[in-house]
Amino acid sequence: MNVTGRIFYDAECALCGRALKLFRRLFESRGFQWIPLQTPGVAKRLGVRESDLWSAMHLESRRQGVVHGVDAWPVLCATVWWLKPFGLLLRLPGVHWAAKAAYGLLARNRYCLGGACRMESPGLRRIHRHAAFFELP
Repeated sequence: MNVTGRIFYDAECALCGRALKLFRRLFESRGFQWIPLQTPGVAKRLGVRESDLWSAMHLESRRQGVVHGVDAWPVLCATVWWLKPFGLLLRLPGVHWAAKAAYGLLARNRYCLGGACRMESPGLRRIHRHAAFFELP
């Protein structure tokens, strides 16, 4: 099979694992391979810093090159006829801004939203964490 691209996802994230189960066959049938971010050499392959690797999913596409986070979804949607309108919608400036903000919030909190809340993933331990604006004692 011809490889159209590679989808790099966090294999330690329960939410990401659900997305994998939901979309695996759909995108594999279009030539995409799913590769865990935990695979050695991924950051170098994608041309991102190790600390940036864990901030979002990454897509390596023959046509688009490397795209990250919410910017990967229009590329993926363009390969499925019934998802093309959603991909086009995500490219609209106001929608793109809102989707990018929502994706960032989701990505930062994915370990709590995935069903097994923990403060840090082994991959995120290297990232400098800031204190919350308001913390309860």
